[in-house]
Formats: sequence, C-alpha cells, structure tokens
Amino acid sequence: MTDYRTCAEINLDHLAHNLHQIRNRVAPARVIPVVKADAYGHGAVACAGRLVREGVTMFAVAHFQEAMELRESGIDQAILVLGRLFPYQLPEAVKAGFRITVFGEEDLRWLEAVGAERPVPVHVKIDTGMGRTGLLASRTDSFLNDLVQCRSIIWEGLFSHFATADEPDKRYANLQLARFRELLGRVRELVRRPSLIHMASSAAILDLPESTFDAVRPGILMYGHYPSRTTSPTIAPKQVMTLKTYVAHVREMPGGHPVSYGRRWSTPGPTRLAVLPIGYADGISRRLTNLGKVLIRGKQYPMVGTVTMDFIMVDVADDPVKVGDEVIIWGESSQGTIQLADVAERIGTIPYELTCMVSKRVRRVYRGTAEAISGIT
Repeated sequence: MTDYRTCAEINLDHLAHNLHQIRNRVAPARVIPVVKADAYGHGAVACAGRLVREGVTMFAVAHFQEAMELRESGIDQAILVLGRLFPYQLPEAVKAGFRITVFGEEDLRWLEAVGAERPVPVHVKIDTGMGRTGLLASRTDSFLNDLVQCRSIIWEGLFSHFATADEPDKRYANLQLARFRELLGRVRELVRRPSLIHMASSAAILDLPESTFDAVRPGILMYGHYPSRTTSPTIAPKQVMTLKTYVAHVREMPGGHPVSYGRRWSTPGPTRLAVLPIGYADGISRRLTNLGKVLIRGKQYPMVGTVTMDFIMVDVADDPVKVGDEVIIWGESSQGTIQLADVAERIGTIPYELTCMVSKRVRRVYRGTAEAISGIT
C-alpha cells in the first residue's frame, strides 16, 4: 500500500559516494564529516552510522547536545565539539571522551577544575579573519606558552575557519591561509605540538587544496551540494536528500479566483490546481511563494499563491495530474531531478538553509545499506 505522506528520503549510498569523492580529493588527509544541525537536516545518527561503516573515525558537531546524541546512539568514534563547552557540561563531556575546543585561558582553567583522571584532548580554535570565535592569530604566543605547560590536556588539534572560501575572489581566503601558516611556523618551535592541523571546509576542499593540511571538515559537500555557484566542480557529489510529497487534491478553478493568503496570485483563466500537503511547518520557505517549482510525472510545475503552514498549491494546467501522484520538491527520483541549488537561488539563499529547515514533522526514510540502524525508519 502506498504511504501518502510527506517524507525526506535520505540516500545513504549517495552519502558514502560523496565521502569517497572527498577522500580521493584530499588524500592522504583525514576526513572529519560535519554532522551538526542533525547532519544539516539529514539525520545525524543515521548518517554517522553509515559513515562509520565507511571507515570514518572522527566527526564534528557544533554543540554538546549534538555530541551526546551521537554517543548515546552508539557512535564510539572521536567527536570534536566545535562550539564552547561550559563548566557544567565539561565533566560529562570529558567522561564521554569528546574532543573539546578551547578558545583561550578561561577554557584551560575550566578544564583544570574538572580534575579529570587522564589528560583531556583539545583542539585550539584560531581566528584568522572570520571574526566569530577563536584566538586572534596575532595574539596567541602567551596562550600557547601556557597551553604547552598544561598537563591536564592533550593538545591534539589546531584549526581555523575560512570566511570567503566559497567566493570567486580568493584574496581574503589566501590572507587567512597565510596568517594560519605563519602561526604554524611558530607552533613548530614549541616543545609540544598538535598532531592534527585542519582548516578546509567544503569550499576550500574544492578550491584551496593548499589548505588541506592533516584533515578537512566537509559540511554541505557531504550531503551532495556545492557551497556556492562559484566553487569549482572538482568533485561530483550526489544529492543525499530528496524531499517529496503527494497530490492531496486536484481542484478545477474558475478564472479570476484568488488563491491562498493575501491573494498574491489569481487564476488567469479556468485552471487546475494540485494541492500538496506540505508547507512552511515542514520546511518549505514562504519566500518560495509564486517562485517555487515542483516535479510531477517528470514535468515541472509552478507553485502559486502564498506558501501556507500545511499546504502549497501548484498550477498543473490541463495535464493529467491526479490525486496520489508523487511530487518532488527537490532531489533525485526516477521521474527526474530538481537541484536544491536551483531552489535556493530562486529565493537568494543557500542549500544549507533549506535542508536544515526541513522540520521534525517530515519523516526521514533511509535508503541504502544502513536501513537496519536501530530505531530509524
């Protein structure tokens, strides 16, 4: 029996394909997949589970809770928490064996106060020009001297993050890289040095191979999308998520009839409308009003009228669209493909935002060789 429900179909074989493409690009560097924000909406536990089967030994997340979700699901591999951990979180984080990011002296004091039985592995975040978090590259000497004297930690990693690697003009990215390299020169003179240097995220993997170092941190590229239209297609990723729904109603509408809130669109003449049971509560941006397109029976049709919480409307002209027909919002299917990058471009955003917006109300259906992961349907 057909299950007429909106779902996000996650192709884990495509995820594995993307991993191998990235590995081939950066070898012999290590790949640290970024699975923050529930793996950009794809499901962190399922994605990490498949990637473990492909030999991944370290993941990166943004927050403590994300790391705990992975650990409690049975992911035993190293987990780097990119965001700050506060004193109340540190004892549990240390017990779970997380790699902890430090941003300055305060973090060292907090770690020393934990009184861990063994040294805690840490990664130092350097701000080379992003302006968000991290030690300013020009102000690291005193901190690094204190760090190498601290016996309560293992200095495992040193990293930074690009601000403009996905833009065609690479001058600022190269400036950041030069600042990081200058710091590495000073680090090599210290009595203790990190074993894992990493800076490249998705865009730098594609366009700045000189930033590969010991490891890379792919995010959106893992899930099948280029970071921007201007990054080089140096690898060929496959879309991991296909967002789909079904036609709930087909309505024969007279000409001049307004459709949806605000009357932002009216039928130009007698019109057949397909009503789809998916809306902004599911992750369809309201900005797609009168701009979006969907795929039905291999043909693209325009979204018309304001995107509502639970429904969108599509003008299907005189075509034989019927109730129950499968509808592709984005992704790959037997009836064709809608590139998420095209959807994002129509409303002036990026693929990251759209996959992260797909809400918990949308059931994730996993395809590939990890369908038997416990608790995942």
